Amino acid sequence: MIEVGQATHVGLVRAQNEDASLAAYPIFAVADGMGGHAAGEVASALAIDTLRELAGRELEAGDVVASIEEANRRVWDGGLLPGQRGMGTTLTGVAALADGSWVAFNVGDSRVLLAHDGEFRQVTIDHTEVQDMVTLGMLAPDEAAVHPMRHIVTRSLGARPGVDVDHERLDLTSGDRLLLCSDGLTDDVAPDDLFWILHTAANAQDAADALVQAALAGGGHDNVSVIVLEVQDSGA
Repeated sequence: MIEVGQATHVGLVRAQNEDASLAAYPIFAVADGMGGHAAGEVASALAIDTLRELAGRELEAGDVVASIEEANRRVWDGGLLPGQRGMGTTLTGVAALADGSWVAFNVGDSRVLLAHDGEFRQVTIDHTEVQDMVTLGMLAPDEAAVHPMRHIVTRSLGARPGVDVDHERLDLTSGDRLLLCSDGLTDDVAPDDLFWILHTAANAQDAADALVQAALAGGGHDNVSVIVLEVQDSGA
């Protein structure tokens, strides 16, 4: 069984919320319309609406990847229209598969993070120039967190006619909590604070609400959207 918490906020600086999110079993996702690009809110909505077509279905990993590729085509096509040229979006999330496992997927720099057995790790890998430098050993992770180029993404929906989708199988156990979020959360809240909130909140919705409030307390520099999933025993 899955308990779900979901929250979003425009933040304290932006005029509109270009994030979009989806919590419709077996698919859960967060999309962040590209800041500084035209019609970011249109791009994120297109991506989420495409994934929404998976709701209620028995899925394999290939179904999820194919849906994201279709979302990319729709955002690309939409970006050819006047007033929407150059729009794009990140897309990250998880899906429950028919075989009982899960798959995490990612394009861009929104994130999936997992709290499991007292440990906290980032499941997805950011598609950014700074992350590439970390991977190559040119930059330490703590330097990357404050690097002025950390928001330059190297992969997004709508940037090209086709897209490579990162995806990873997950085997979750009772008590695990998953956090799906746009970078408006991770930019303004330190990892230790994210884990503390995720670990100590009474339930998934309390965690989602507390995480958004922490982002606002940290400055609210961007739109922030979170989905928290808690895995429970069927008898819970």
